[in-house]
Amino acid sequence: MPWSKLKNIILAILAVTNLCLLVLVAGQALRSGRMREQARENAILFLRNRGVEVDESMIPQKMNLPPLTVERDLEGEERTASALLGGAVTAESRGGEVYRYYNQSGAVQFHSDGTFSAQLDPSAFPLGADRAAGCLELMGKVGFTGTILEEKGDDLVFRQTWQDWPLFTQQVVLVCRQGSLSAITAGRLLVGRPQEDAGRQTISVATALIDFLNGVSTLGDVCNRIDAIEPGYVTAVSLTGPTVLTPVWRMTTDTGAYQLDLVTGGVSRAA
Repeated sequence: MPWSKLKNIILAILAVTNLCLLVLVAGQALRSGRMREQARENAILFLRNRGVEVDESMIPQKMNLPPLTVERDLEGEERTASALLGGAVTAESRGGEVYRYYNQSGAVQFHSDGTFSAQLDPSAFPLGADRAAGCLELMGKVGFTGTILEEKGDDLVFRQTWQDWPLFTQQVVLVCRQGSLSAITAGRLLVGRPQEDAGRQTISVATALIDFLNGVSTLGDVCNRIDAIEPGYVTAVSLTGPTVLTPVWRMTTDTGAYQLDLVTGGVSRAA
């Protein structure tokens, strides 16, 4: 048989083999998706049978937030300070893994546990007519995206986000005086680029719902309705290792708010 015909036969066999493998993989993915959806529906029914009302549309179809870690980035902290203060900064190590950066516009301080604070020259940070919008614009220029949670007199509580997901433990108070930003206090911000943590996996949506009900019962509480579910992250800092970002659900019920750890399934009352 001529080589050209033999080559065409081999290519045809390979094409058919690849098509069969594609169909097999697609079929497995489809069956897995159906099983996941069935488990979710069964868990919702389980809650309802236990007297807990829940709108099915608020329950996520799948877990979208992977566990993450982020290493401390000293160079990134200096860049952040320089961006906030609008120019070159002088770096100062204050011991205990605390670094301070300053110039004529103010000073910024970072701690190893993510604690962040700044003392600013108000004349360098005018906010405009809408101080909330002005603060968000200023924080965005520095690289911190987020939302204003509330106003406390002249001060604003800013909560950081990562890829639009809330970082529940990363928030600061923006101190506003006479139309300018004068300080950033009382909180933490995340600097650096989070990476997926292959050593940890999230539980399924179905498991999360059942763990939530069991966890509320373990706390000695009772709820009859789930009003809202807000996915996001909480952070934990090791003195010698990276910052750990754990995905959670903040769940609001008719009797209180709870936090569900999407790695361990643990439930606690939300602060």
